[in-house]
Amino acid sequence: MCGIACYFGNNKDDGFKFGTDALAMLKHRGPDDNGIYNDDKITLSHTRLSILDLSILGHQPMHSSCGRYIIIFNGEIYNHLDLRKRYLPKHPFKGHSDTETIIELFRLQKEQMLLSMVGMWAIIIWDKLSEQIFVSRSRFGQKPLYVRRVEKSWMFASEIKPLIGADEHPRFDPTAIVEYLALGNYGHLGAHTFFKDIRQFPQGSYMWFSKDTTEVKAINYWELPDINDKDKRPFDETTKKGLHDIIVEAVLSETLSDVPIGITLSGGIDSSIIAGILATYYDKEINIFTSQSPSSKYDETQYVEAVIEKYGKNKFIVHRKNTNELSIKDDLERYIKIQEEPFGDPSIIAHGSLMKMSADAGIKVILNGQGADEFFFGYNNMAQAILSLQFRSLHLSKFSNNLSGMKMGNGYLMRTLLKSMFPSLEFNLRTKSRIKRRDIIRAPLLDNVDNNLVSLYKYNNVYNVWRESIYGVHIPHLVHYDDRNAMAYSIEGRMPFLDHRVAEYVATIKSEDFIKKGLRKYILRESCRQYMPEKVYNRRDKIGFYTPLINVLIKDAKWVTEQLQSNTLLKVDYISQLINNLSSKSLTINEALQIWRCVSVNMWMDDFNVNH
Repeated sequence: MCGIACYFGNNKDDGFKFGTDALAMLKHRGPDDNGIYNDDKITLSHTRLSILDLSILGHQPMHSSCGRYIIIFNGEIYNHLDLRKRYLPKHPFKGHSDTETIIELFRLQKEQMLLSMVGMWAIIIWDKLSEQIFVSRSRFGQKPLYVRRVEKSWMFASEIKPLIGADEHPRFDPTAIVEYLALGNYGHLGAHTFFKDIRQFPQGSYMWFSKDTTEVKAINYWELPDINDKDKRPFDETTKKGLHDIIVEAVLSETLSDVPIGITLSGGIDSSIIAGILATYYDKEINIFTSQSPSSKYDETQYVEAVIEKYGKNKFIVHRKNTNELSIKDDLERYIKIQEEPFGDPSIIAHGSLMKMSADAGIKVILNGQGADEFFFGYNNMAQAILSLQFRSLHLSKFSNNLSGMKMGNGYLMRTLLKSMFPSLEFNLRTKSRIKRRDIIRAPLLDNVDNNLVSLYKYNNVYNVWRESIYGVHIPHLVHYDDRNAMAYSIEGRMPFLDHRVAEYVATIKSEDFIKKGLRKYILRESCRQYMPEKVYNRRDKIGFYTPLINVLIKDAKWVTEQLQSNTLLKVDYISQLINNLSSKSLTINEALQIWRCVSVNMWMDDFNVNH
């Protein structure tokens, strides 16, 4: 896990300055080593967090054995030793780093190597002979790579800061700002970021850049599988065992490390499964990091304790964080700088505190449960797609039992029926509702919104809802905050559920089997039931890293009010309403979230000198 940066242009001095500045800005991503390659056409910079092969043999930039290729790489390839045996059995490797595996495999296969790689990556390879660079990101984009075109040069970096000039006032992307302020959505606009002139290189893609390249036209090498439901398999005992085996393999493959590993544990189904699998098969002591809100109705301590009790307290070393100690005034500015963009809510700060605890404990690799809700339709809106399918298929008994078991109330029932019977009407109403929620924003900002960037799907297509979650509204911002928080403390975050082998297997299972008797993620629960306490298996609520947002805002009300008063993007009367409700301590959760977004945008603009 590392930081990478690349300048591809015709000014050697500009390239060297960019590369050395990037090394300083990305040092937290790789404090163990750094390197730079600079010639008349390209500069490659690398900061190293040593996880595999801690020796100098893992140093980057790394040259291929033939001398033609030079690589900078950020990520982990969990099956790289298998790739050596399969494709390079006679090659005289110098060390056991996955970087050396990649560059030698690339020498033989070029982009075809991506199809057999299991892991997460952002890769840049310089071909000295053809004078081209090869760029790729892994299937779910766990490792970031940003790109910017300045005059006739291309610049790439693991984070945004190196791509912004020292005295520059970058412009914001109006669509990203409006979507965030009105709806709280972010990371769902494809390659677009909050910065108008900075893009993300697309996940699951690769591209060759030459000196004549003027725009990014990446080629997909992997897509989320789309299988017709009539061709899918039922969730029977054979399928259950197959899913179980793939999940266990995914988790255990991510224990590949020459340094200690740990996990975050919320008490939910996903992280409890990872804890259970490691407790069963991993032969070392496991550090657990958990963040809870004692005395709150959202406190999940009882579930965390149930996991610990199941496997014996001597198996785990438990580190705890009290989220009631969070302060928006003290914490937000630091995490805006870490995240580089506005973000969802204080739970991301709570997650960051766990990463700091991990670093303090000497742990350099952390596994977490991200991706399971997205793969297994764990969110309420995703569950509606499954329920709609059951209703349209006239499986009314299943439909009724699931609705009853979920205990979501009449409003959820009515929305589900509307999506089932009148998908086009529901889609139009949802679209109008989204636009209506922009009424709080001042007109000049709205005039520059590009609605073509926003993709909405109808709920009568289960695959589209799945795709929207993976590529749009969920995974992109989850992997973003996880990467930034972990790397801020020089920690590698790993996500076993974000394994393409899991996704490809899940895609073959009949959609309606994902919910049974109101239990969302039923196929995951059943496949991995042995690894979690019954108390966790039977959970029907979803909390995540809960943080007491309203209390946090009230605690710092004076400072928050000053921030609101300086905002120039929301309408004045709406700002006044928020201030009054904050002062009277009568905030709703939606108003609290709106205040959070407003303050986050303010601080982001100030910290990054964004042009208003």
